[in-house]
Amino acid sequence: MRKLRIAFSKREKGEQLLTRLNELQANGEVEEAAYEKKKEQYERLIEEGSLEVDAIKGALATKLDALRKDLEKFPQELKDLELKSKVGEIPASTYMRQDQRIRARIKKLEDDARNTEQLLGAESAEDAGGFIDVPLDKKFRIRRPDWL
Repeated sequence: MRKLRIAFSKREKGEQLLTRLNELQANGEVEEAAYEKKKEQYERLIEEGSLEVDAIKGALATKLDALRKDLEKFPQELKDLELKSKVGEIPASTYMRQDQRIRARIKKLEDDARNTEQLLGAESAEDAGGFIDVPLDKKFRIRRPDWL
């Protein structure tokens, strides 16, 4: 998921830049005013990335719950379909067609659930699919949603 990669990348880039800035400051290679300005900018980037990660993971957790609920209903649907076929309510060809459709839907939901679980377990941009070098200008930033 690109948005999660971007959010992690923001946080990680901010952390990397802040670490390097602190090293420069400790060595006396940066003026105090410039240090404070950059430190604030990098801390905002870290906070923004962290807020976005939390919001995205919250949405992913909600999605995973919905996927799991959907998966719970399909075993009963398959049993009902099989019963309809056995008693002669539907012809064998209809049973096979609907059975295949349901099983394909189950597979898709299982794949979606597995992918969502992987994203929820991600702790870095690399875990989410790879680091994206985000620019520091405001044009690229994803803003914190109003509902947070």
